[in-house]
Amino acid sequence: MIEDKHSQFAKHINELQEVLESPYSSKIDKVLLKDSEDIEHLNKEIANINPDYLTFFPSYFWYWYFGIGWIYFSTFMFLILFTNGLLDLQSSNIPLLLLDIFIALFVFIPSCTPLILLLYQLIRKHPYRIQYYFLKKEQKVAYYYRPSLQFFKPFELKIVDYKDLIPEIHTIKNNTAYTPLNLYIANPNTGDITHHIKPHDVSVDPRVHWAFIRTYMESNATDLPINPEFCEAYPADTSKSLFACSDIVFRKYGILDTQHSGGGQIIVFIIGSLFTLGYLLQGNNYQTAKRAILHPDVQKLLTWDGQDNPYPIQPITDEARLAFEGRNWEVNVRWVCIILINVGLFAWAVMAYNS
Repeated sequence: MIEDKHSQFAKHINELQEVLESPYSSKIDKVLLKDSEDIEHLNKEIANINPDYLTFFPSYFWYWYFGIGWIYFSTFMFLILFTNGLLDLQSSNIPLLLLDIFIALFVFIPSCTPLILLLYQLIRKHPYRIQYYFLKKEQKVAYYYRPSLQFFKPFELKIVDYKDLIPEIHTIKNNTAYTPLNLYIANPNTGDITHHIKPHDVSVDPRVHWAFIRTYMESNATDLPINPEFCEAYPADTSKSLFACSDIVFRKYGILDTQHSGGGQIIVFIIGSLFTLGYLLQGNNYQTAKRAILHPDVQKLLTWDGQDNPYPIQPITDEARLAFEGRNWEVNVRWVCIILINVGLFAWAVMAYNS
């Protein structure tokens, strides 16, 4: 009977596409940690790292949100601008009137509904991403879980043993670029998958990602390739400023300096004016991500006193602290102007259509 159960377990795991080495099962391939581009990327994506826990920023496919929010919206506005007269209501001709109303609704609903929903998300601040906390001292992983597409079901806290993780690289047919790292936990008696952890970072080699996590959980702090030039402290989870959180992506990639001192403002002003909605939603994602560390059951597992961090993460500056508290005028004025530019474009399109 026991052999049958183990056979079921092995059969289920063999159905996974590419299973990597399990925790503590073999030596970590240090060659993977020498990939400078991937390691630099992971350094930029670290939200926090200390002797107790490691977590990365929750993933955010902001290009997709930008596409449906702004391009659809812009397409609709320029459509009515360059087809002036197409939607002029013909009150004297009932069939044409009904046709014009139908065309207006057909164009307006798919074009502007995404924008309205995205603006609603900025207001309601509902979490749609989660963070995974790798607890080093406790050798556990803490996270929140909610079944896919069950938006009205509350998140459930999950705490699992790190040693039980089964790492796998899941590829999508005809899409070799999208190769996320998947971490599973299976019931050893039945082989059923009980937990599925998805870091979701497709910008880095999943083997490097797994080696990075293993090094943190299984090795000394000196073995983890942390570069303080890229690895910075961002209090996104406690920030009162959507604008400061929206600036994070610019600072991670060196467009803005890390001191929030005003350097690089012109470049961000230009780029931000083009991609306003996407960056604001990315900041919203950082602010509203469901964080297991805020749960009292996870707090009990943390023992670090906040002193003597062996990982050389760049500390937050006074200017940055003001920004995340919403009191840095350079950040606030810049983003207000960027938003006003987009509002002005919208107003211009409406006035041009009605002129």
